[in-house]
Amino acid sequence: MRKKYSCRLLAFLIFLLSSCSAFPAAPDLPALTAGRNPYLVSGKFVMEEDSSDYEICGAELKFYNRSEKKVTEFEVVFYLFDSDGEPAQECWNQLSFDIEKLIDENDSFEICLSLDSYMASVPQSLLRIDYLFVSKICYEDGSVWEDPYGLAAFM
Repeated sequence: MRKKYSCRLLAFLIFLLSSCSAFPAAPDLPALTAGRNPYLVSGKFVMEEDSSDYEICGAELKFYNRSEKKVTEFEVVFYLFDSDGEPAQECWNQLSFDIEKLIDENDSFEICLSLDSYMASVPQSLLRIDYLFVSKICYEDGSVWEDPYGLAAFM
């Protein structure tokens, strides 16, 4: 009886090892191996009548550079959802912006991005920004940090 379970356990382990090697390796994420994400980012959907940043709506973002290098540019990605958690119908669901700005080490930067050109219609209620992450950071020294799928933001 014991031999039967040992054989099944061995077969299961061989299956696990062979199936794991069939998948490609995860992307190289320096922030994960270092144990610290090089940024913090937060965002809020806004729709105010008297804004100089947009006509219909915008996204207020705050980026904090946690690294010991100066940032020259970064790419931020986020998704828009309605109040029920469904993808927004008034616009594109996934948005991506390249932002060029010199940000010192351990410093922050705030910006309001216009979402007007992405809107097919005026939202009837406030949308929610979710799954917000930075996919790329370019530093003054020429180095680049990348996380195209936003995995580091949730580790």
